Amino acid sequence: MKRLLRFFAALLIPLIFLSGCGRLELQQSYAATQTSASALSATQTLFNPNLPLAATITPNTPTPVQFSPTPEIQQPAEPTTTATSLPSPTQDPFQDLPEPWSRIQERMQSYGQVQEDYLSPEYRLRLSQAIEGQGEAAQILSLELHGDSYSMFEERYSLTPEIFYSQVETLLAEGYHFATIHEVEGLVYGWFPLPQKSVILTTDISSQTVNSLASIAQTFTALEQQYGVRPHMIVYPWTGDMLERPGIACEGDSCWQALRDARDSGFFTFGAHSQTHPDFSTVGFEQLETDWMTSRQAMLNNLGLNVYSLAWPFEVCSQDTQAMLNMGFTIGWGGVTKPIKQNYTAWQDPAPLCLPRMFPPAISGVSMRPEGLTLEQMLDGVAP
Repeated sequence: MKRLLRFFAALLIPLIFLSGCGRLELQQSYAATQTSASALSATQTLFNPNLPLAATITPNTPTPVQFSPTPEIQQPAEPTTTATSLPSPTQDPFQDLPEPWSRIQERMQSYGQVQEDYLSPEYRLRLSQAIEGQGEAAQILSLELHGDSYSMFEERYSLTPEIFYSQVETLLAEGYHFATIHEVEGLVYGWFPLPQKSVILTTDISSQTVNSLASIAQTFTALEQQYGVRPHMIVYPWTGDMLERPGIACEGDSCWQALRDARDSGFFTFGAHSQTHPDFSTVGFEQLETDWMTSRQAMLNNLGLNVYSLAWPFEVCSQDTQAMLNMGFTIGWGGVTKPIKQNYTAWQDPAPLCLPRMFPPAISGVSMRPEGLTLEQMLDGVAP
């Protein structure tokens, strides 16, 4: 019996020892697994699904991300300032314009083109300073051109691009202001004063001269860069002559396109020079109305402009002023409509639909109207 007990005891002791060693090894293996799992768990926070795959590889020794509690992060000053800031009342210089500029703006809007350069604070200030320094104009020299390259009446009424350039440069060098059609309307009807040194450039345009507008725009561009002041001209197209005549003029839409290019240059405002170019002193009311309304509609259809001024063909003004007003025209240009020494556009002019125009000096250096005068003499003669 004792031998049997010693036999079982000898058998159990190694088993107990082996069992303990196995548990210890199992515990060590589990502990190692947990350590790896803990390490993996610690590095999982570094995974960013928005990064490329290579950027998600866990480093051997992960470094915990450190967050610095800086005031810039905790206090988003810039967003708060931007979100709560109020708009400056000067951010839009074209809102709530003072009189009479608000009337100019309204006229631009009804006309169909708002030229902001002629409403800008800089433009308004320059005009105000000119009026303060020179006084208000009682009358202004208005010049009639036919583009910048023409010759009529044995060259007594003529011009070249080079001479035109020098004339405009003279006006700029002497500080002259070039009036737009909206400003002219304000002057003639007595609500928009202009400085004494002002000039009005107008041009009657046919299919033969329409391409000269590009040359005029080039002259204006070059001189604006030199003098910092924008010249301006009022354009009066003979609308019926802008139609295509294959092999003769206005191929395709070229004449109207030349006018659109001029409109978009910013140097011009527009009126109408009639549809059929008749002598309106010889026609009745029906033809008068039909012709001018057709011309006005052509300007709207092709240029998007609701014009309200005109230049009479042959400088012959109609006497039916009420009919013209009823059609929406408020300004009209003739030729010699006053005694030659007073042939100027005046403040509160008594004949706004038959305003006077002179001729610029010809290639000879002197004008045909007034006869024999240079540009300087013409400008000197304006002063009342």
